[in-house]
Formats: sequence, C-alpha cells, structure tokens
Amino acid sequence: MRKLAFSIFITTLLSALFVISLRTGILHLSHSIFSLIGRHDSVDATTVWDVRFPRALGAVVIGAGLGVAGGLAQAIFRNPLAEPTLIGLSSGATLGSVFVISSGIAGYGSTLNALVAIVFALSAATLVQLLTPNKGNGFLLTGIAVSAVLIAVAGLLITISPKPGVQSLAFWNFGSLTLLNNSTVVMIAPFVFSGILIAALISRDLDAYSLGDSTSHFMGINPKKLRYLAIVAMALLVGASVSAVGAIAFLGLLVPHIVRLLIGPSHRGMLLVSALVGSTLLLLADLLSRTLAAPREIPLGLLTSLIGAPALIILLKIQRTQWVDHD
Repeated sequence: MRKLAFSIFITTLLSALFVISLRTGILHLSHSIFSLIGRHDSVDATTVWDVRFPRALGAVVIGAGLGVAGGLAQAIFRNPLAEPTLIGLSSGATLGSVFVISSGIAGYGSTLNALVAIVFALSAATLVQLLTPNKGNGFLLTGIAVSAVLIAVAGLLITISPKPGVQSLAFWNFGSLTLLNNSTVVMIAPFVFSGILIAALISRDLDAYSLGDSTSHFMGINPKKLRYLAIVAMALLVGASVSAVGAIAFLGLLVPHIVRLLIGPSHRGMLLVSALVGSTLLLLADLLSRTLAAPREIPLGLLTSLIGAPALIILLKIQRTQWVDHD
C-alpha cells in the first residue's frame, strides 16, 4: 500500500512539473498549454512543442534511465556508493561521444553517436570490473581512477581537435538539456527503454544476488551472467543519456537511496520506482537551473552536485546500518 501511494504521489508530481516546465521560460506564453495542443501556427506553439517539450520529455526519459542505472550499479557491485559516474560508465560514454564528434565521424544527436557512447560506456565499466582487486574500496578507487583518465583523454580531444565549435563540447562535463530536440529524444528513447526492460527482467534475481555469489549460485542464479546483463543495461541507459546531455552527477547515486528509504530494498519495486523518482528529480533540477539565475542558466550537472552531495550524506547517515558487505 505504501509503495502504491508513493507511486501515485510521485507520478502526480511528475505530471505537474512537466506542465510547469512547458510554461516556464524567458518567453511568456499568452495562451494556455492545453489550447496549444495540436497547433504549430504561432510563436507560443513553436516555443512549447519545438523547444520546451523535447527538453521536458528528455528530462523524463534520461532521469528514468539514470535512476535505474544507479539502482543497478549499487545492486550489482553490492556497494551503496556505486554510481554510473564512479564506475566509469559516464566518463566512458563522454569519451565516446567526444571522439566521434571531434573526429567528424558522427554529429551530435545521431544514432551512431549514441551507439559509440554505449560501447565506450560498456568497455569502461568492464575495465573497472577487471581491474578491481575487490568490490569494496578497491572498486571505488579503481572506478575513480579510470574515470579520471577517460575524462582527461576526452578533454585532450576537445583541446586538440581542429573542427570548429568542438570546444563547446566541454558542456559534456557538466550536463545540459539545452541542445535536446524532438529527434534526439526519439533517438535515445529506445536505448533507455531497452535498458529499463533488461533491469526489470533481472530485478528478482538481484534480490538473491545481494546475499553473495555463493548463495545466489546455490539458488540457481549465474552471478557472472547477471553482472554482465546489468552492465549491458547500465551501458544502454547511461551511454544514450550522456550522448545527448552529457554527464549528470549524483542523480544515479541519490535516487536509489531515496527509494529504498521510502518503499524498501526489494529490487523489482525499487528499480521501477527509481525511474519515476529519477524523472521527477531531473525535471525539477532542470526547472531550477533555468529559473534560479534567469536569464542565465546554471549547468545542470553543477546543480545536481550541489543538491545531491549534502542530501546523500544525510541519507547515508540514516541508512548506515542497512548495507552490509557480503564478500
């Protein structure tokens, strides 16, 4: 009952924020949002459906993906601090996107850009897993080190690229929904939904996996196969998202903690509700980034870091006895 009540509440809040996002911006609308449905014959209609709508919808899709990816990362590495940014996924995807765009192989918003970002994210997460001596502090330190190297290489590519305008790719390090358009959202959505589908299919096995490799093996679960499927799902979720908006810190880290605190640790419910909470938080963060310093815009990644870091510290203090290392 608590899970259902919370899901209804967060869905209602998400819907309200979506409508507010369509109405919010430098240009004041002279018509209501609902009167503009199906119309493209005015400045108001063009502003809403070609500028604000893809930005709001993109926040919903990407927020859902990052929320689920964070839950998968913490489950598969059995670590409450695991997060796409810390295990190399975001930095790998960033390097992939910067590489194809700076080299002229593909442009921003293309399917090839998203595919390369996904492959690089998958490779980075696999590399972190292979290099990690254990899944405790060694895992975190390895992830941070690999991420730092990949981000440095991406920065080097931006610096030395002769292509005009490539320096603007620096926004990938901070995250922004500014460049989103309808075609880009349509392009990344299948990748994100595929990642969420894989997460839903393996969610029940993750409950047994949380008890340790040996226990899950005796329960008929192949831990290595489960880890591989989870990493593929995370690569789809994070790679597609980063290719479109850059790296957004702390969202994937914070969302699963909020959801577990409110509805419990069962992965099936936690991952699906994390999608709703991730969408809601990213949509709210984007609204704040556009309005707090209007007409200037605060980089989205900086805002999520400023909000997410203190909130995470509080949540970890509340939940410090909940997580146990089973290795």
